[in-house]
Amino acid sequence: MQRMLSMRDLKPQDLQGLLPSDLTALAAQMLEHIQHQAHELDLTQKQIERKDRDIAWRDAKIEKITFELTRLKRWKFGAKSEAMTADQRQMFQDTLLEDEADLEAQLAALQAALPKTPAAPKAPPRRPRRQALPDHLRRVEHHHEPEDTSCTTPDCGQPMTRVGEDISERLDIVPAEFFVHRHIYGK
Repeated sequence: MQRMLSMRDLKPQDLQGLLPSDLTALAAQMLEHIQHQAHELDLTQKQIERKDRDIAWRDAKIEKITFELTRLKRWKFGAKSEAMTADQRQMFQDTLLEDEADLEAQLAALQAALPKTPAAPKAPPRRPRRQALPDHLRRVEHHHEPEDTSCTTPDCGQPMTRVGEDISERLDIVPAEFFVHRHIYGK
């Protein structure tokens, strides 16, 4: 008796020498396999249909939410269909002024209830964070004085008095200088 071949390894030439009982067993095995595949195909088809329904439901939900969002934006930012009349505007303005006066009175009452604190002393002048430039560097001083030291108002004409001055030091780079040495020789 020949050994039974599996359906996957079966070739057309292998069917030639099979006994009728082996052919019947092979046919039964093939029918069982076909039924199993048909059952799996039905399950897969049902899963696809269920997923299609889920996708359609989600699309409808997204469309509904988008529509609601658009409608709410239109209500919030769209043109106003009702305009205030002059009487309504005046009534609104009066109510606004009354509310503002009431709030100012409440604020004044709260501020009056606070204990008086002395004003904070003036902070000392702020010191620069950087270090002073080294003393060995050459310093070139530029004085910037006003051109005219008399008062600029037409009726005054008095000389100005010096109130203060501002001094700042800045490190700068001097461009290269060319030195020309001219030697004159005579006879």
